[in-house]
Amino acid sequence: MKPVYRITSAVFLVLLFASTFAFAQFNDRSMYSSDKVIVKEETYFSKPVQIIDMPTASMLRGGSFRAGVRVYEQGGLLASLSAGISSKIMFGVSFGGLHIIGENQKVDWNAVPGVHFIYRITDESLSLPSIVFGFDSQNYGPLYSSDSTAVNYSREFGDRYQFKSRGFFLVVSKGYSSVVTTGLHAGVSYSLDTDKGEKNVPTLFMASDVHFTSDLAFLMEYDFALNDAKRYSKGIMNIGVRWAFTSSIFFDFDIQNFLGTKDGRSDVRRIIKLTYYGSILK
Repeated sequence: MKPVYRITSAVFLVLLFASTFAFAQFNDRSMYSSDKVIVKEETYFSKPVQIIDMPTASMLRGGSFRAGVRVYEQGGLLASLSAGISSKIMFGVSFGGLHIIGENQKVDWNAVPGVHFIYRITDESLSLPSIVFGFDSQNYGPLYSSDSTAVNYSREFGDRYQFKSRGFFLVVSKGYSSVVTTGLHAGVSYSLDTDKGEKNVPTLFMASDVHFTSDLAFLMEYDFALNDAKRYSKGIMNIGVRWAFTSSIFFDFDIQNFLGTKDGRSDVRRIIKLTYYGSILK
């Protein structure tokens, strides 16, 4: 096993080990004590639908929606809208492009909108995790192609986005509460995006959200990038901070690709996200 895999796996094992000795596990609706159940309000801050780029097994409730905007390099902007149809089904769309922000006169729109769909297999309970199956076609970062205005284009990697879409995925999530509230997530995915001459294979990913206060969380996720080893032989690690401005408005500052690329370039990306959660039933 490569050193970076060992280090990353060790970090998540430490979090899991610490959480095992927590005074109480929790689900998204209740806190458990030794003699009673205390009902609390469900929030998308303690049960996020997405960490940074990677999905969790949490979902929007029926009648709820999520509207978000992501600002990234080269004046890039990606807007998304998701809706909870029921306690089992959620879907959404996203679209954006480069040079939407800035002085460049030509906006380089994404080729097609992204779509995502999620189906909940099991709900989280005191002893069992939640599990979802889904599909997400949204790529992240600039589109590098011969006719694109994205900089740093290299024909070595062909025509593609910086980060491949998740594609079909299965995610398992479990929450714990001790000194801090922690969510642990792990999954497997199969992207439909392929590089020329490469064989497409599934990849593994894992993530964690650690809540230090009621409105501040540290985010970390790691994709083994088994389907993109030509560029990301170290895997893809993203870290970030999420601030709950209110119970329904979140601000994120994230760093993508913390480990760099195969050829040793740092290639670190900084992104800002603003997300709003609402409901048509209120």
